Amino acid sequence: MFPIDPAVYTAYLGTVFLLAITPGTDNIYVLTRTLSQGRTAGFLAAAGIALALVIHVTAITLGLSQLFLAAPNLYLGVKYAGIAYLLYLAWKAFTTEDDAISLRASNGGLPKFKIIRQAALLCLLNPKLAIFFIAFLPQFTNPAAGPMGLQLFTLGLSFALLSLAVFSTAILCVAPIGQALQSSPAFWKWQGRVSGSVLAAMAIWLVTAED
Repeated sequence: MFPIDPAVYTAYLGTVFLLAITPGTDNIYVLTRTLSQGRTAGFLAAAGIALALVIHVTAITLGLSQLFLAAPNLYLGVKYAGIAYLLYLAWKAFTTEDDAISLRASNGGLPKFKIIRQAALLCLLNPKLAIFFIAFLPQFTNPAAGPMGLQLFTLGLSFALLSLAVFSTAILCVAPIGQALQSSPAFWKWQGRVSGSVLAAMAIWLVTAED
C-alpha cells in the first residue's frame, strides 16, 4: 500500500515541480555543463544531483540532518565548504582554457565520474537543502498512515526523481544550443570564463544569502 494519501501526494508533486524549475545552484550547474560539454554531460550532472538528493533524504530519514539544527557551527562549516568548492571549480574553469580546447579536438571533456562527483558534491555541500527537507517533507506526512521513515523516504525519493525528470527535459531543450555554440571557435575561447563566472557568482550568492 502506498504510504502517502493520493491527493496529498499529487499536491506534493506539483509543489516539487515548481521548486525544480526555480533557478538554483543545481539546475544552473546542469545547464552550464550541458552547454559546455553536451547532452551526456548534462545527464551525468543531473544524475549526480539526484544521487545526492537521495543521500540527503536517507540522512534525514535516519535523523542525521538534525545535527545541523543542533550544531550551528557544523552547519556553517558545511556551508562554507560548499562555497569554497564552488570557488575552486570557478578557478579551474578560468585556468584550464588550453585543456578545454585540446579536449574539444579529441571529442572529450571532463571524465564521466568527475562530472557526477562535482554535481553530487555541489548538492551535498548545501546544508540549506537538508534544513529545507526537514521543514518541508513532514508537511506531507501523516503519523496515522504508517511509519514516518517510510513516508519521508518516499517523498524524498519522489523529489529526486521528479527533479531528475525536470532537469532531463531542460537538458534536451538546451543541448542543441550547446552543440551549435561548440562549432564556434569563439565559444571555446570564452566557455571557461563564462562557466567560471557563473560558478563564482553562485558562490557569492551563497555568501550573501541570508540563512
